[in-house]
Amino acid sequence: MNNIINEYIGYLENLCGFAKGTLKQHLRICKLWTEFLTSTRDKKLFTAQPIDLLCYIELRQKSAKVKNTTISKELCVLRTLYAYLQDFKKIELNPAASLPELICEPPAEKKYLTVNECFKLLESIKTDTLIGLRDHTIIALLWSTGLRSSELCALDRNDIDLREGSLIVRKGKGGKQRQVFFNNKMLEMLTHYWVMFPGDTDTPLFHAFSKNGSNKKKHARLSQARMADIVRERSKTAGITKKVSPLTFRHTFATHMYEAGVNMKDIKEMLGHDDETETTVYVHISIDIARQFLKNHIANPARYKDGGRK
Repeated sequence: MNNIINEYIGYLENLCGFAKGTLKQHLRICKLWTEFLTSTRDKKLFTAQPIDLLCYIELRQKSAKVKNTTISKELCVLRTLYAYLQDFKKIELNPAASLPELICEPPAEKKYLTVNECFKLLESIKTDTLIGLRDHTIIALLWSTGLRSSELCALDRNDIDLREGSLIVRKGKGGKQRQVFFNNKMLEMLTHYWVMFPGDTDTPLFHAFSKNGSNKKKHARLSQARMADIVRERSKTAGITKKVSPLTFRHTFATHMYEAGVNMKDIKEMLGHDDETETTVYVHISIDIARQFLKNHIANPARYKDGGRK
């Protein structure tokens, strides 16, 4: 096994031109990985499976001395190592290829809500009043589209296309426009809301109410500050202990989309980002989700009878 590692380091030095410091880092991580395989998994470099990598990451995350950035670098080295082994026909299938990219960052529970928490919040809002209907629709739309608070507050009635089941964000970040589609349940909610809050095409979609609950400001646009208050107050009433803001639902939307199998490129477009680096901030992937993700991945060696070294 040491001979293979030495060959790999030689490849990085002679063909890739890696600096001495980088070579030392790769060597240290490779030794750390092979020691883990031998001592805790009773396996060798060539017989490692994706589940072994997950167990390694999980073990490293439990260590108080190891930071997330360190784990991320280690996984990057292991990806490079196994890509080399596959390219040079040392192994047939790459165990690192089937892992989702974001598992090195453990989920920040306060940054997003679970599906159950989202339903709990929505179910706690009574929709038999106009204010209740408005607040319920706002939170449902935040969850199902991942809109920024500024984008949601800027929506007018003519931005909604109920026949198409979509909306147009005309005032996105950087002045960019994009089309966002919503599911059938959200379409049903918006259709009901449309009837209960009539107006002209340029009427704000979400209205402001006066403090006494009257709708005298019938066509006044809801402010971002008030919407943030609504989200916070409704979450507290629902018994959710996390600190919830409109941005929480942007994280929640991205995470739930990724867990459902939507690729990062599509999520990027939905959120209105320029590149995927921005999008990764919003996606939170746990070890358990990563285990589920790799089961059906085409590059998972466990799906094949003849995986491993030729």
